[in-house]
Amino acid sequence: MLRILLGLTLALTLNDTCRSQETVITRDHSCEGESPCGWDVPACESAWRPSISVVFLGRAAEIRKEDVPILLDNEKALTERLFVKFEVEESFIGLIEKEVTVTSGGDLCGFPFSKGHEYLLYGRRLKSGEIYVSICSGTKWKKDAGEDLKYLRGLPNAPPGATIFGTAFRFTEPEQLYSKVRLEAPEVGDRVTIQGTTQRYEVLVDDSGNFNISGLPPGRYQVSLTAKGRISTFPHVKFAPVDVAEKGCARFNFTVDPFGSPEEQKSPNDAPHALEKGKDGEKSSGSAW
Repeated sequence: MLRILLGLTLALTLNDTCRSQETVITRDHSCEGESPCGWDVPACESAWRPSISVVFLGRAAEIRKEDVPILLDNEKALTERLFVKFEVEESFIGLIEKEVTVTSGGDLCGFPFSKGHEYLLYGRRLKSGEIYVSICSGTKWKKDAGEDLKYLRGLPNAPPGATIFGTAFRFTEPEQLYSKVRLEAPEVGDRVTIQGTTQRYEVLVDDSGNFNISGLPPGRYQVSLTAKGRISTFPHVKFAPVDVAEKGCARFNFTVDPFGSPEEQKSPNDAPHALEKGKDGEKSSGSAW
C-alpha cells in the first residue's frame, strides 16, 4: 500500500465514530481553514472563522499515531492521523480544560506536531470532545506566534467594534514577457468603500498605501476600491462579502493594473510579483465590482 505523508490537499469532515472506514479523497479540494492555505492571516481574522471554535496555547505532551485507510483518486492508500495530548498553558476562546486531546490528519491535512513543543492552536471542537486542527487552520509554533498572542491577550481590554484594513498599490509599468517583477506605487488618496447591510463607510488610501477603519458594527461587508484599471485583491475570494466579528478584522490587499482591462480581474497569485517604486503616478477612478 502507498503511504501518503501529511500534506496540503483537502478539507474533509472527520467521522468521529467510524475511524476504520475508508474515506474517499480527491486532490482538487483545499484543507479546512485559511484560503489559500499558507496565507498569513492576522489573528483578529483567524480567531473568528466559522471553522474555529477553540484557540489556546499549549504544549504537546504525548502523541499517538494511527494509520487511516483512504481512497485517493480511487486508489487505496494509507495516511496518518495524530492524537496529541496537550497541556493547556493559556486559553483564549472556547476552552476551560487544563488538558485536551487534539486530533489532526487522516485527511491529508494533518499538522506535523512534535512532542514537547509549544503551539498556538486554532481548532474546531468535535462531538467527541477532541479538538480538530488542520494544517490550514492558522496553528503555529509559539515562537512564531508573537503577533497572534499580542492580539489574543489584549482581547479583554480591546475597544469595541470590528476593523477592516489593508493595502492598495498600482503597477507603474506594463507586464513584461520575460520578467516576474513589476514596480508599483501606493494608490494614494483613492477611496475604499465598505458597504454594510444598513450603512456605507469610506476611507482613503494613505501615503504608504494603507487603509484602516475601526469601530465598525460586527456583520457582513462588501469592500471595494475605486480605481481605473484591472483591480485584483488577495486573497481573491474576498471579492465576495466578508463577515467580521466583534473585535475581529478582515484584511484586503488590492492591486491595480492600469495597463489591463477592468474586466480582466484576476488573483495576484497569477500576476507578476511587485516591487514598491514610490508615490508618483496619476490618480484614477473606477470600481472593483
